[in-house]
Amino acid sequence: MTRKEINQFTVPRKSDTIAIWSCQNKRQFEITRAEDVKSTFVPSKLAEASHQGEVLDMRVVETRDPLLATASSTGEISLYKSKLQASGHTDSPSIELVDTHRHHGFPNKDAAEATSLSVRPQALDEIASVGEDSRLVLLSIDNIQKSLQQSDHIGAGFSAVCWRSSSSLAVTTKIGQLRLFDRRDIAKPILLSTPKSYQRDPLTCVAQHPSEPFRLATGNEEGGVAVWDVRNLSHPEIAGIKVHNSIVWEVQFHPNQPDKLISCSQDGSLATLNWRQAMEDHVHDIRNTSDDSVATYWSSIRSVLSVNSLDYHNRANVLLAGSDSGGILESVQ
Repeated sequence: MTRKEINQFTVPRKSDTIAIWSCQNKRQFEITRAEDVKSTFVPSKLAEASHQGEVLDMRVVETRDPLLATASSTGEISLYKSKLQASGHTDSPSIELVDTHRHHGFPNKDAAEATSLSVRPQALDEIASVGEDSRLVLLSIDNIQKSLQQSDHIGAGFSAVCWRSSSSLAVTTKIGQLRLFDRRDIAKPILLSTPKSYQRDPLTCVAQHPSEPFRLATGNEEGGVAVWDVRNLSHPEIAGIKVHNSIVWEVQFHPNQPDKLISCSQDGSLATLNWRQAMEDHVHDIRNTSDDSVATYWSSIRSVLSVNSLDYHNRANVLLAGSDSGGILESVQ
């Protein structure tokens, strides 16, 4: 979702297009409880552009003219210029391809999926991308044709990446690992040790805590989320909680209430989890919980098909999600 205009946003789709949508009447909400959210939110598509391969991830680069960075199933990283409609202007929103280049591929030259990307915080001058070729690639926003740095093929299959700070990155793998990279030398990642009791399900996504840099959240292919405390790299603390019945596609710390995690899944659900309380109460499976203080499943964001992506606008208090149904799902918190 873009941050400059509350009523205009973009969402990634597992298709060969990207689009800008508009949210009108955004303030007309009636909330009685989480399971009964009513609103006149009616998203409408304002602009669309073609994309090489399926869009597997997308991030907004908050430059003066917002850029959209995308990761493709065919290995390309692309930049699009988005022109949003400003208040009082009649120009139509548009999306225009600025640059694209394939950065992920296997040694035999076959294309590899670019599975995830992340924009360097504060400076907003670099993009980090990872792929199923098990490589981390750093790119300059000004020139994505040439990589600034790239790691060796490690062989684990990288699934997600996030910047922990302007000089540190976290990467998840498809064999249940969490690796930390120093931007100054990404050839020497740190593989976090895990206890023997930790079940290494393939990890699918990763997010950084907004105020506690030593905490990370991950999701896995079995419907679980976990909060990692990485202050001790040799013995990180990991709290795993079963939230969904299938693959967790995305997890985020709530920007205003970071004791909560928001996650979406292939099972068509979106949940908010009070992870700190769940840890204190030693709750390891919330799928059948009736305690709203621990977990909430948003029935207003419910799809018979996979919910692939989510975002939360902390000024408008609007939670958005994208589904395989092709629709935009919304709720308010």
